[in-house]
Amino acid sequence: MMNQQAYKKTYKPLVLWLLFFLAASTLMPMGINRIMQEHLKITWGAGAEVKMILMFMVLAIDGLMWMIYAGEYVYWINGGPSFEEAKAAGSEKRKAYAGAHLKVFLKMTLLCCVYLAISLLFRFPMGIDIVAITAAVVGAAIKTMPIHFD
Repeated sequence: MMNQQAYKKTYKPLVLWLLFFLAASTLMPMGINRIMQEHLKITWGAGAEVKMILMFMVLAIDGLMWMIYAGEYVYWINGGPSFEEAKAAGSEKRKAYAGAHLKVFLKMTLLCCVYLAISLLFRFPMGIDIVAITAAVVGAAIKTMPIHFD
């Protein structure tokens, strides 16, 4: 529980998350592809690379939602409370609100993991993977719309 005095408005963790996301989503596929080809002698093609990027994206969204939950940064959530409303509400209410969002996105991640495993097994085209994962993320975002702070 965070005490009211210590609750400060900041966007530094969000900026760091954005920089990490940008760097990791750019460099990770190249690095893993190089390791797979050079050390393990495995060539896996663009489809598997796209699946990996999609899974990273979903996990990164979970990481962002966890960061919002842990830091009680509920004012980062679109449609959520202002910083002043969040501060006045107290830690328990902020945690409950962020936790409700986190729960929705964790369920979406589980669904995406199952889908991508099936997709890998049956070699679904990358276009279908992109549409399916995008739909899951958008669906999760829509599912959080009824969650209200008040």
